[in-house]
Amino acid sequence: MRILVIDAHPDAGSYCDALARSYVEGARSGGHDVRCLRLRDMRFDPVLRGGFASSQPLEPDLARARDAVRWCRHLVIVTPCWWWSVPALLKGFVDRVFLPGFGVVYLEGFPYVRKLLKGRSARVVYTQNAPQWLAVLARGDLFWKYVRRAFLRHCGFRPVRRTVVAGPGRASAAEREEWLQKVRRLGVRGR
Repeated sequence: MRILVIDAHPDAGSYCDALARSYVEGARSGGHDVRCLRLRDMRFDPVLRGGFASSQPLEPDLARARDAVRWCRHLVIVTPCWWWSVPALLKGFVDRVFLPGFGVVYLEGFPYVRKLLKGRSARVVYTQNAPQWLAVLARGDLFWKYVRRAFLRHCGFRPVRRTVVAGPGRASAAEREEWLQKVRRLGVRGR
């Protein structure tokens, strides 16, 4: 399988960095063709200037990212959940890469959207400090609603699965290693 892994944490050496590397290692050992984008290493303006009303040329790194998204059959995003949402770096990447004409086409009538990235699946591996039950009860699982529905499914990715790593800062070294191995096994299976 052709797998694209996006490491969306702005800092090298983070636990998300370790999770992304673990997935990539597992996928390669499983015989999959894997590419990895580390958003922190890419050069691009994360601000969509002019919104959808004007054209903003893609920087070379974003053009290569689009090619990688077209190439992949399975997309994996590894990111922290901050303020019940994605980091600004990932939001800027989504705003700039998945524009109308690439991720979707907006139509005048029903169904209002043509999803241009159908035939691809996705997994989101994310860390959050709050326990998962609190994310669901107190905030209605806002992070997941945005990433799954408003972004990935909106562009045609299906199925979209998740792996939540809740409280890694409070976890023991053994628990952190267990999560790394779980993500590695997902990579081996290409899921």
